[in-house]
Amino acid sequence: MGINTSPVIPKSILLFRRISRISAWLLLATVGVLIISGWGITHTEIIYKATFHLVDRRLADSIHRATNLPLAFFFLSHVLTNIRLLFSNKKSRDMRIIDSVLIVIGLIVMGLFIYIEYIV
Repeated sequence: MGINTSPVIPKSILLFRRISRISAWLLLATVGVLIISGWGITHTEIIYKATFHLVDRRLADSIHRATNLPLAFFFLSHVLTNIRLLFSNKKSRDMRIIDSVLIVIGLIVMGLFIYIEYIV
């Protein structure tokens, strides 16, 4: 039995890494939906035949528009989580400030996106 010399990684860092990976995969899936729905708008005949006549131009446009909000959310969560991981070696007092600033930035950017996308 040897001595375990691997560094102990705090649970909070493991949680943020998991959130980062999940948001990256969801972001990739959202981009895939955007690409396919974009083809459905611009090359309707290809997507219409590929989906067995289920997705026409109108539905593709609706899907494309509905995917913008999840895209923004997953992008922001991925970027802000990775920024948080960059500062993970700071003191806990500093981390509270950094966390607060990142949350405020995320809320402001999402609020602006929702305002521009749905209200203006």
